[in-house]
Amino acid sequence: MKLNQFLESDKEKAKRKLASAEFLLNELLPDEIENNNFDECIDLCLSAAEMFKDIKRMHHPEQVVHLHEIATQLLSKGFDVSIVRRSAYES
Repeated sequence: MKLNQFLESDKEKAKRKLASAEFLLNELLPDEIENNNFDECIDLCLSAAEMFKDIKRMHHPEQVVHLHEIATQLLSKGFDVSIVRRSAYES
């Protein structure tokens, strides 16, 4: 997994979530399948799916991550980096 596509504040969380999802699917799921415990299989898969959804929400293209780092640097130097939006009257 490319951690450079995550904001600095999300990198460690994404890494932990991915490791947890891999553990559920690679270590716990095979035993539950072997024991025919299909309810537990469903629960494990749903838990892993939620982790993957969280990881997907944290994932950003590298350009966004780079822009966020630049904005953070400017903010630390005292520049106003708030978002400017068009007014509703402009087309």
